[in-house]
Amino acid sequence: MSNEVAERRTEIEFQPATLKLTNKAQLVDWATEIRDKFKKENLISTPESLAGDKSVLSDLKGKYKELDEARLEVQREFKKPLDSFNGDVKEALKIINEAITPIDTVIKNEELREKEERRNNVLEIAKQIFSEYDVDLSKLEFNEKWANKTYGIGKRKDEITEQAVRLAKEKETLIKNSEAIQKLALDRKLEPEGFVQQLYNGVSMASVIENINRAEKDMKDRIERNKRLEVARKAQEKVQREAKTTKVGDKRIDNETGEVVEEFKTFRFTAKLSIAQAKQLKRFFDEHEIDFSAEVVS
Repeated sequence: MSNEVAERRTEIEFQPATLKLTNKAQLVDWATEIRDKFKKENLISTPESLAGDKSVLSDLKGKYKELDEARLEVQREFKKPLDSFNGDVKEALKIINEAITPIDTVIKNEELREKEERRNNVLEIAKQIFSEYDVDLSKLEFNEKWANKTYGIGKRKDEITEQAVRLAKEKETLIKNSEAIQKLALDRKLEPEGFVQQLYNGVSMASVIENINRAEKDMKDRIERNKRLEVARKAQEKVQREAKTTKVGDKRIDNETGEVVEEFKTFRFTAKLSIAQAKQLKRFFDEHEIDFSAEVVS
């Protein structure tokens, strides 16, 4: 079929025709003479010349119309065989195109199928390579040129391996950074999960550390603010309590009922504490406004 189509020749019979204005020189000379006579600045028509001017104008318009109609008539006659030729060619083109369309469609479909098959084969190769480097295949940046017939097999494999190696290094770095961020967050008494997730979301290590620093500052500010509020609350309660009671010796008496609402005793005890525990005990006494004295005995 291919040879039959190629050998089918297009045959056209074409005979160039002669088209010529035979008295062109005389017409041009006559028109030039008239033009030069009347093409003047400040041209004026007088009563004496009006009739002659009109006659010249009429002749010129008549000749113009005659020439233009002759041109149009010749053009129409010349177009007849051209229009017929165009019609014949377009008819043949339409029929040929009706053959081209289905053939072109099936060829393109087959080429797409073959390309998709090659693409799947490349993905299988990539899957094996990515598995060897323990990286996620979904992160493969697929180069559509890999599915072309002419693309080198070795070059394609090298490019896939290069991506796998890079992703493996990124994965290793991400794991190390995650461990470092987790430790840093725990050291700062912060929950690490959110900061680790930031790394996996693509946030840079420096930015995550900055976020941890900011979170730690916010936490400390919040704790300090709560402490101040607690101190203020206790101070207010003390003022309110003392306003309703009177301290008599080691007792505090309700001003309205005369009842003993609080009684103070002096206790002596010994305890073997670490320095850290002693500091915690002192902090407890201070927070609860307990008067105390202590000395190290051994």
